[in-house]
Amino acid sequence: MRIQLATGVFLNVLSTNQFKTTRVAIHFIAPAKAQDFAARTLLTSVLETSSAKYPTQSDLSAALETMFGASFGIGVAKTGAVHRVTATLNLVADKLAQVPLLAQGFDLLHEVLLKPKLVGNQFDPEVFDREQKNLAAYLGSMDEDRQLQASLATQRLYFQGNDAQATPSFGTLRQLTAVTQARLMAVYQDMLSHDQIEIVVLGDVTEEQVVPLAKQLGFAARPEPAFALIYRQPDAPVRQETVSAHVNQAKLNLAYTTPSDLYGRQFYANVVANELFGGSPLSLLFTNVREKASLAYYASSMFEPFRQFSMVQTGIDAVNRDQVQQLIADQLAKVADGAFSAELLAHIKEGLLNARQAAYDSPQFLARQELLHALVPTHQPGYAAYAAAITAVTKQEVMAAAAAMKLQAVYFLDEQEAN
Repeated sequence: MRIQLATGVFLNVLSTNQFKTTRVAIHFIAPAKAQDFAARTLLTSVLETSSAKYPTQSDLSAALETMFGASFGIGVAKTGAVHRVTATLNLVADKLAQVPLLAQGFDLLHEVLLKPKLVGNQFDPEVFDREQKNLAAYLGSMDEDRQLQASLATQRLYFQGNDAQATPSFGTLRQLTAVTQARLMAVYQDMLSHDQIEIVVLGDVTEEQVVPLAKQLGFAARPEPAFALIYRQPDAPVRQETVSAHVNQAKLNLAYTTPSDLYGRQFYANVVANELFGGSPLSLLFTNVREKASLAYYASSMFEPFRQFSMVQTGIDAVNRDQVQQLIADQLAKVADGAFSAELLAHIKEGLLNARQAAYDSPQFLARQELLHALVPTHQPGYAAYAAAITAVTKQEVMAAAAAMKLQAVYFLDEQEAN
């Protein structure tokens, strides 16, 4: 149930006795602006490690320990054309703990999010400097993960011309080093005053119990949010980029425009088509490129409906680049041409349904479904609706989904020759 606490501030309560824990997630949602990503990420680190009441990370950890070992964290993410800062608290259920942990948890969230540790009108300089350096070290270390590096580079290539989509949700090292105290405070105040807020509470709780606690957070009304969730990159000639580096294996990634609605027939057709193309161990990419041809160490595909975007990722020997790229194109053509059996399609659907059913054992997954339902009313969070939609997907719809995919970017991370 979604309840409006104030203009732009919403509470979503999912009452269930399925778990022994209660999960509280507070999402701050704003239009994606690349220039804010690094500052919003740094802000999560600063808020997570210090506040007026809990000035050190040890103080916060001690407070969480008194709450039967509760866990807390703040992170960032991107969903289509919006950027999210999310604070999450996991608690033992009140009925099990026999103490009002949920009320204590909301008090802690209020302290951490709304009462940061300040010196004058800025964040504690010691905390600011430390967290900026720690985050810079983390971002710098990401280059060591070549698969991630190739994935991010492919997205930069595909989303060329749109900084909000080309830039990862956590920002860049260059952006981070440019963040000043004044800039961070401005981003913080803007987030509190203007972001749409979605509070999701999942557990053995009631609306009557949660509403007053959520109201005590004191989030003020804000301008009526107005943003689009979906982003689609304009079609363009295929972009190609080759980069050389010292790698154990080359990376060949391909990015495609993938037209889709949100949670309609086209969406579910895309889900099945992606699974058949490269999203599962039964897929054509895995079976034909990795296993039969033995031309890839890994080969998989993923589909992002909010960005109308699919990406194939492979790890290969550089000498096989052209052959692998042709094989990938051949597998997509097979899906588009219907060159797959009814039995395989049935197994693909069965795998999707089994995975989905297992996911409902996760509080994190269920809370995510509740958020999606809040943002996209056509989304149905229950398993029955998902199962019915997947089952209803026809072979012709899968073929049409694959045929609509249009190659737009090819990124190749080559093996640099030793000197």
